[in-house]
Amino acid sequence: MNFHKLTPEAIKNKVVLVRVDFNVPLKDGKIQEVTRIAESIPTIRFLLENGAKRIHLLTHIGRPKGENVPNLSTKLLIHEVSQQIGEEIEYREAFAAGENRIQLHENVRFWKEEKKNDPAFAQKILDGTGAEVFVNDGFAVSHRAHASVVGFAGKIPCLAGFLLQKEIEALSPFLSEEKVPGLVVLAGGLKIETKIPVLTHFAVTAEHILTGGGVANNFAIAQGYNIGESFYQEEFVRNARRILKIANQNGTGIHLPIDVVCADDPESVNTADFPLEDVIGSAKIFDIGIHTIASYIEILSHAKIVVWNGPVGLFEKEKFERGTKKLLEFLSQHKNAKVILGGGDTLEALKKFHIPKESFAHVSTGGGAMLEFLEGKELPGIEIVRKK
Repeated sequence: MNFHKLTPEAIKNKVVLVRVDFNVPLKDGKIQEVTRIAESIPTIRFLLENGAKRIHLLTHIGRPKGENVPNLSTKLLIHEVSQQIGEEIEYREAFAAGENRIQLHENVRFWKEEKKNDPAFAQKILDGTGAEVFVNDGFAVSHRAHASVVGFAGKIPCLAGFLLQKEIEALSPFLSEEKVPGLVVLAGGLKIETKIPVLTHFAVTAEHILTGGGVANNFAIAQGYNIGESFYQEEFVRNARRILKIANQNGTGIHLPIDVVCADDPESVNTADFPLEDVIGSAKIFDIGIHTIASYIEILSHAKIVVWNGPVGLFEKEKFERGTKKLLEFLSQHKNAKVILGGGDTLEALKKFHIPKESFAHVSTGGGAMLEFLEGKELPGIEIVRKK
């Protein structure tokens, strides 16, 4: 993929606008996981070291729905970003230029015009900051045609930041339409809805798809299992059936849990490990069972490439963390496979279980963006930096 790269000549003595993705998890005003900030620091440092006149950072946090939500303000990020860059950063409430060389503007999603990709809003940002060059370093939002992602195209030069380049280079090999030898996909998370297109793609190209979480529940219903009162999305069961049919036609194995950890609700003291076919009544599935863990590890041990998006259980609760934890621990030690992980929940799981990101070939900052890229979609935020 050919794209307009970040070079010293392109940014020297220029005011540079950078779309980062600092959408980090916050609790009581404190940052819980810093990967998305850390991954864009090389781009920001490059701009500083190569003569950018001024740097304006744009990001969103959470889903404020066009309202000013104080506990989602970028003001809460200033200390962490300053620490990581090693230089004081100025917080700006709106988009008027301040005094410091690096300025972090308020959450762009406080404005309804952001998600509408309003051209006037993009122009307001350009006029206020005086930006002469735009750098997209927010891979995780590159599947969104929002004003701060695509609204500057055609107005000022648009370049790919180092994080965006890294993501494209790491994920591009999986765009094959042919069977990829040794490819095993782990598909978890609560909802199957966002994963249908990429699972349809991998039903052709992967050798095995291992399922967990709500994704597995939909496939279980599609195959006639009773899952008690477990979460699933009824309107997407027909999609699961279609994916199963495609997989069967292409020799791809789609694997359901053999056994599952159940409880009446997430806070229940009592849990039980049942064979999948024995789940009935008010039971709810919250994790894969010990036999499934062993079965999945056996399949993964023969993999050459592993792509994982979404935990296989409610790992935030200690009673339901075993499946996600054991599979991550195994893959972190799997030296014969190239392992690609993605999604915000995955980053949180790595932190919880103290597993270094460096144990894997690539840990993507994107969840939805990674899925859409892998299914072969043209992402708006990447298209604006591509050489046509």
